[in-house]
Amino acid sequence: MHTPHPRRWLVCQQTMLVVTALLLSLQAAQLPAMEPGSILDVELLGSYTPEAIQQENSVLFENAGLPHSSYEVDHYLLHFQSTDVDGSAARIRAQLFVPRFPEPTESPVYVFGAGTTGVSEKCAPIIEIPAINRWGHFRANMLAYAGEGFITIFPEYLGFGDPETPQRYFSKVAEAHVMLDAARAVNAFFEQRDSLARPSDALFLGGFSQGGHAAHSAADLQPQYAPELQITGLIGYGQTNDVAMLMREMAYYSPYIIYTYAEIYGRDRINPADYLLPIWLPTLEQDIHGLCVEEFQHHYPRDGRTLFTPEFYDALHADTQGFRLARVFPEMAQALRENRAGFEGHGLPSLVLHGEDDIIVSVEAQERFVAALCRGGSPVQFEVLPEARHRDVRPDGFQYSVRWMKHLAEGGTPPNDCEP
Repeated sequence: MHTPHPRRWLVCQQTMLVVTALLLSLQAAQLPAMEPGSILDVELLGSYTPEAIQQENSVLFENAGLPHSSYEVDHYLLHFQSTDVDGSAARIRAQLFVPRFPEPTESPVYVFGAGTTGVSEKCAPIIEIPAINRWGHFRANMLAYAGEGFITIFPEYLGFGDPETPQRYFSKVAEAHVMLDAARAVNAFFEQRDSLARPSDALFLGGFSQGGHAAHSAADLQPQYAPELQITGLIGYGQTNDVAMLMREMAYYSPYIIYTYAEIYGRDRINPADYLLPIWLPTLEQDIHGLCVEEFQHHYPRDGRTLFTPEFYDALHADTQGFRLARVFPEMAQALRENRAGFEGHGLPSLVLHGEDDIIVSVEAQERFVAALCRGGSPVQFEVLPEARHRDVRPDGFQYSVRWMKHLAEGGTPPNDCEP
């Protein structure tokens, strides 16, 4: 049992990326014949003792208290089949964390989506080295859940692992496909293996920031895209579900969004020049592909008045219902409306964890989303964590999420803070 050294991990990941690029071209012809969620390849990367898991989590949980890990965990790299926004086949890279049980045990499955790291391959969360780029300590975070007994899968968003395709950033369809196909891939993985751990009937989808959007996107589209799956509950940690709200409250993510929507919908519909001031346009492509989130946040302004054209800024901020935006910028208004997640009344139990001091997503915005979930029939447990910043929500909310999932997995009634 060992914890991989960060430098050796980086070398392994760089080698893996080269191999992935070769495999993409060699296997592209085979992808259309595979069903979404099919396993394309699997590699055991290593195993962790409970002590090694706690060591991995010493920084992430430095202010929240280290969680106790009860199980050893096997760590896999895998690729599975999914579907792009245009219906074409897509290859998704993921990490899978499987607890080692002393006897046959059915375990809940947890599919977790990352927060924003960037849209190019250099920003892929799976190659995060926290000592160099602290995007979220995602591997450590997933190990903590697996150490509690959850089969945990951490899929990357569509586009990562493919040098030709930037991430489908805040694309509801792409995120939903990845999250649901990750759940299918877990089932396919265990169908191919004799393991003491087996997936139970409890399936949870969750994520941090953008990952909460991905989880609720999957809930919205599950009846059409993956009707055989039954989702037990959803968890959001400082989640962003209304893309227009994010553009209003924290403008510096907007170039990622505008660029991605231009790629998905076409520049004849979404032209960056209609939304961004001329100063940002000459290097837009270079900046989008060259800057990961920690650089991006310093390159672009938080205040939309120095980022957006006056016409777009005024339309975006004129009203929260988007009526003026729909009149002045109908194509963007439609794209933003199509990519809202969790507002369609999926009715699934939801745990919403939010930081009192979160400056990325305001408490007021999260309260509006919780109200929308309640109106849609979801029983919601809503926790505002005292003095927690955006990045603190996962460690500070860890025990809430573990208790909530175990309660629902055991057949308990979902806690509900919605007004009767």
